[in-house]
Formats: sequence, structure tokens, C-alpha cells
Amino acid sequence: MESHVRRVRLGVPALLVASIAGCAHTPPPAGHTIVQVNVVPEFLDAWDTVRTAPRPEQVARTRQALLGSHPELFGAEIFGPGAALDRDLERLMVEMPRLEPKLRTLAERMPGEVERSTRRFLDQFPELAWSGPVATSLSFSEFEAVWRTVSGRRTLVLGLDAIAFYRGPYVPLEPLLDHALGSALLPPWSGPGPAPLWWALWEEGFPLALVRTIDPGATESDLRLAPGAGDPRAVAALARRVRGSLDSTRAADRRASGVDASEGPQATVGRWLALGVAQQVVAGHSLHDAARLAGPQLRAAIDTALAAIERPGS
Repeated sequence: MESHVRRVRLGVPALLVASIAGCAHTPPPAGHTIVQVNVVPEFLDAWDTVRTAPRPEQVARTRQALLGSHPELFGAEIFGPGAALDRDLERLMVEMPRLEPKLRTLAERMPGEVERSTRRFLDQFPELAWSGPVATSLSFSEFEAVWRTVSGRRTLVLGLDAIAFYRGPYVPLEPLLDHALGSALLPPWSGPGPAPLWWALWEEGFPLALVRTIDPGATESDLRLAPGAGDPRAVAALARRVRGSLDSTRAADRRASGVDASEGPQATVGRWLALGVAQQVVAGHSLHDAARLAGPQLRAAIDTALAAIERPGS
């Protein structure tokens, strides 16, 4: 089955270069392009042929469609070593009668939205070191947007089923894409050993602060900030706990901060805390310069921000 591939032309100065690991400032080559790989239409075509078939046939035919076009988007490179495509497809098949209209609408919007939002972002941040592609795919509700290395290339993978299910077909996509691209401005952790909690907090908070700056109309919902969870007293209490374990690399401390959890009260407060910390750290810097902060300077700035958040209204 022919895959759906769209090439998006990004004019100067929208530079996409070879690796996300660093920030390059070399002028971009004229006519540079970013590839969009869209596998959702193939999935929907397969669904059209099996919507009334027995479940095993639905799973088999849709699996064939996905693996026949871009198998690399449905294996361990995306979902980890425990990936079980048939299980995930079966759960998706259960939802498809209700999800299909939303997924179709979103799939039709996505190529143009990706083109427009990516061009706008890269015009603002030409230092983003990335050569594509953007893969419009399925995540079986595991993620909305993640960065993965696929076939040796740094790839932004969008889970359209998750976006359609949790946000609906007409959600503003610019904040979501800006958040994903903003996270790519940060260099990877380069210190010895696992990344400490202060770095994880920065990775969570910087993209939120960036979207709040360049998309001032973005709502709390657009940023997955639970309304009411940003109560200053709750955020201050969490700031005190996080400040006491900034250098920890323990998974338990990351979970307690809300950094490693996507739902639940602690996670929602943690997201507000990360945003507040990042906004204080970014203040006085351009977003370009803030994205390059690292090491003791960044840790000290995060500690100072937490100390201020501990004392709301002071």
C-alpha cells in the first residue's frame, strides 16, 4: 500500500539540521524541506474495509496496513520492547465507531497545521537542530507527541488517536506542536549518571513557559494544566518537597514531583510547579538563551525559583 508522504518546504531562515543534540546557527540551505509521514489515512482505509468484520479480521487487516507502510512506527523504537501491536489494535478497534469521525477530521487538518506551525516555529527559532520527519501516526493513547529515534533519524511522532480522543478534532494544534518543538530546543542531559530531578523539572517546565510566551492565547487545557491545580498553597508545598531532593536521581522522587506522572493530583500540581519554575528562570533571558542554560548556573536558578515559589505572596 502506498504510504502518504508530504514534503513541506521551509524557507530561509527555517533551518533544520542533522541532530537534535546541539544548537547550530549556520544559515540554512535554500529549499530545505521537512518530510511529513502520514500513516493514518492508510489505517482509515483499512478500517473502511473491515468495520463490520469479526474482530480478529479487523485486527489482522489493520495490522497489515500499518506494517505494510511504516513498520518502524509500530515497534520497539516507538513503544519499547514490550510493544504488543495486536493487543493495542484490538483496544483501538473497540473505540473506532466513536473515534472515527474525530480521527478523520483531525487527520485531514494535520498536514496543513504541521506545515504552518513548524514554519512559524522555525522562523522564530532557526537554531533548532532537527532534520525531521514528522510522523502523523497512532499511539494507542500512550502519547500525543513524543520524540523518538526511528531508523537513525530524530522523529517527532504524533499520536492522532490520543489527540482526537482526549482533545477532540478541532483542538488548536499550534500550542501542542510548539510544546513539542520547544522541548527539542533543550540539549540532552550530558552530566555523569542519570539526570537529576532539577533537570527533569526544567525539561517539563521550559516547553510550557515557551508556549505561554509565544502563544499567549493558549488555554490551560491546551497545555494540559488542570484548572484549579495551580493553587499557590499546593504548589508552594510541592516546591518545598522538590527543593529538598533537587539532586536526586531516584524514580520515586521524580514521581513525587509529578514529573514522571501524567495524571493524578500530584502530577497536575507538578505541572504547574514546573511552569512556575521555568517562568522565573526564563525571566531576564530570551527564550533562545534560556534554552542553552545548563549545569550549576541552571541548577542555582531553579533552586532560587523554588525558594520564591515556597513563599507565595511574599
